[in-house]
Amino acid sequence: MRTFSLLFAGIALVMLAMFLIYLTRGPVDPLIAGGLFVSFLACLAPALLLLKPFEPPEELRRRREARRERAKRRGFTDGPAKGPPRDPGS
Repeated sequence: MRTFSLLFAGIALVMLAMFLIYLTRGPVDPLIAGGLFVSFLACLAPALLLLKPFEPPEELRRRREARRERAKRRGFTDGPAKGPPRDPGS
């Protein structure tokens, strides 16, 4: 989901740049300028909607806490990552 959101955000930035360049260069046709700005908004809306979490903040916080507790029970730490245990025969 985050990848699609970033893709839409990137396209929205390109559309905004095209809109601003069009405004700064030469004579402006209002129809073309309006179309570029509407395209910018049409790309920005899905980016913002996809970035918004679908769950309430309390639910996200509860899931993070549960994930931390499971990691503690399994013995994982926040230290440097170690690889899987090696087989003595290899």
